[in-house]
Amino acid sequence: MHKSLHNLYLLNVLALVGIGAVMVFSSSAIAELPGSDADPFLFIKRHGMFLLFGLVSMLAISRMDHTRLQTLAKPLYIFGLALLVVTLLPGIGTSYNGARRWLRFGGVGFQTTDFAKIALLIAAAAFAVARKDKLGTFKQGFIPACGFVGVYAVLSMAQPDLGTSIFLMVSSFVVLLAGGLRGRHLLLVLLIILPLAGGVMFTKFDHVKQRVLTFMDPEYDPQGKGHQVRQSLIAVGSGGLDGQGLGQSRQKLFYLPEQETDFIFAVLSEELGFVGSAFTLVLFGTLMLLGVAVAARAPDRFGSLLALGVTAAIGIQACMNVAVVTASVPTKGIGLPFISFGGSACFFYLTGVGVVLSVARRAVGAKQANQLGIDESMAAESDRVAATPPCAIAAKPVAAVA
Repeated sequence: MHKSLHNLYLLNVLALVGIGAVMVFSSSAIAELPGSDADPFLFIKRHGMFLLFGLVSMLAISRMDHTRLQTLAKPLYIFGLALLVVTLLPGIGTSYNGARRWLRFGGVGFQTTDFAKIALLIAAAAFAVARKDKLGTFKQGFIPACGFVGVYAVLSMAQPDLGTSIFLMVSSFVVLLAGGLRGRHLLLVLLIILPLAGGVMFTKFDHVKQRVLTFMDPEYDPQGKGHQVRQSLIAVGSGGLDGQGLGQSRQKLFYLPEQETDFIFAVLSEELGFVGSAFTLVLFGTLMLLGVAVAARAPDRFGSLLALGVTAAIGIQACMNVAVVTASVPTKGIGLPFISFGGSACFFYLTGVGVVLSVARRAVGAKQANQLGIDESMAAESDRVAATPPCAIAAKPVAAVA
């Protein structure tokens, strides 16, 4: 069973990667003016290079015992933290479109939050396992969890990048909630933090304010902040049922900005139509189902939470990207996993796939997985009882004997 699950997951990812390679070339081959000396294959060459590195990393990680990542969780978290801090330093981090999110080595850009996404998921899974008997408490579970997740979120917000901050919090808390964190604790804090953070971002950063106002009223700034989403909707609507044909997008001809990255799904919808875009979304949906199946068949709690976390991260980012392209949420610069052009994002998501494949390679049968869950529940209950003060046990009412 584990081999078929492993192979289905791998084939699903490779199908998305293949669609992505085709669409990156289709959307970027005209990125330079006709008649210029620019190489029309520039983007696909760079994308292919990162794909190769990512696939090699995926293969290497998939053959590694995933439990080794549990011992590396703290160093990876600290390294990710250091990268986020360094990115904010003037002269080191690189600014683009008003945000300082990149480190550059030669001519290659590296977005530090791409590493942070994976590092934080590993840290969340390791934390949930280490504190499985305390995670449901407020002081020893919820507060420390908010601390190590919040540091990453605040540093990302300082870039400024509200969307990635939300992404980091949501994906990591999915892991923590699955590990035993109490939902009511999280809900209470969210009701306080989210309005406060949203208000600060809206009043302090003009680009955030403009995007929100444009989302609420598409005609607010049609030639400015509203231009991208207007052109995106035209592209999506022009695709019809079966599309204009591969390579035949009109919106990519210098009408739609960021057509090979954040808005590549709009080009895909225009060229391949509803059929092509629906097929791509079905691939993402089946990948989510397969990821959940891997998490359910994991041989240990850490592997289960890790597979669930990577699966949630891919699904959340895919939903955010499609929502932006279809004007369902305010515009946010976020790529579509495996499809968009993007070096570090492509590399680290394929690395995350390698983690899931590592867990899938060691997956157990349904009966064994169920027994492992029962054993862990009994062990957690024993730990909880052992940690309960004797006086608290004595204070519990005893049922009267008839």
